Amino acid sequence: MAKKHVNITQVCSEIFAGGDAPKDRMSTQPTPEYKVPVYSNGEDNDGLYGYTDFARVTSPSITVSARGTIGYTSIRNEPFVPIVRLITITPIPEIVDIRYLYYVIKNYNFKGSGTSIPQLTVPMLKTYKFPLPSLDEQRSIAAVLDKVSGLIAKRREQLDKLDELVKARFVEMFGDLVIGDKICSNKHKIGEIASVTKLAGFEFTKYIHYTEQGDIIMLRGLNCKKGHLVLDDIKWIDKKTSDLLPRSKLYYGDILMTYAGTIGDVAMVDEDDKYHLAPNVAKISLNNKSNCNPVFLLHLFMYSNDYIMTFASQVAQASINMEKIRNFEYYFPAVELQNQFVSFVSQTDKSKLTIQQSLDKLKVLQKALRQQYFGG
Repeated sequence: MAKKHVNITQVCSEIFAGGDAPKDRMSTQPTPEYKVPVYSNGEDNDGLYGYTDFARVTSPSITVSARGTIGYTSIRNEPFVPIVRLITITPIPEIVDIRYLYYVIKNYNFKGSGTSIPQLTVPMLKTYKFPLPSLDEQRSIAAVLDKVSGLIAKRREQLDKLDELVKARFVEMFGDLVIGDKICSNKHKIGEIASVTKLAGFEFTKYIHYTEQGDIIMLRGLNCKKGHLVLDDIKWIDKKTSDLLPRSKLYYGDILMTYAGTIGDVAMVDEDDKYHLAPNVAKISLNNKSNCNPVFLLHLFMYSNDYIMTFASQVAQASINMEKIRNFEYYFPAVELQNQFVSFVSQTDKSKLTIQQSLDKLKVLQKALRQQYFGG
């Protein structure tokens, strides 16, 4: 029997976008007067913006981030106020289970929801149609997806704890290498031990033509996250284009750093002849890897972001230029100590790999279940 499909407006009492923040009636912390949470777009701190003294929404609802981190979805069981175009969806409980609707919305295709400034709008979301089984079946489906989501969250927590362990080991061994508070070591500017370059704008506009598939991946800022290459969203170029851009070729051990918008996100190239540098990312290539281990340098950058941000220009969109990166100055421990730390990282990475493989399998299962339940 074909599944019954409904439009999202048929199962909700209200779908609307939040307005301005109640600036004159707000607190950053809960108080006896201001205890109703105010939520905005984004996933940091679950979108919590502050607290006020009245609630715009009093029924259990779902919020969807419409700007910035498009599609971040949360269930709000307590009264709250949505602001800055945060979309609120209030289900009719006699028709749709809120957790089922939560997973339905997370299955919505949020890609391509905007132009130069990506955003999701209420009219876009109001066109969404999806299967609606009985309430009992909805609850069973939500329970299955809850279990998979819980396991995914647990694996991510395990990975985060291992990252914290590595950071703790770094601090234990080296202290603060900006001020050199723990060990005697040599002080160098990055420009003294490495070359710092970027892809010129004219090179990009003249030579770059992205392809659906290709020979070489162009690494952009969004591919550099917390010390890792994130390849969920990639752009390709062909070999011919690659040959026209010799300065942007990347090799094992090159450190990438974002320098505009989000500043100081880093990753390390893990393979030769596979990647090229896209705009808005700096390439830091060590002059002599026998004097400085690139894995050590990667973590040094990761753990000194506050220092890096002191070099940022104070404009509408913060940025740093290549000369400022060359002037980053650190105390560098002996390479033997660096290598000891890198050995610890390598051992930890083996544990992380096992967890990551489990996480990847769970993500595949989650995607398959969503396809089975919701289609699309």
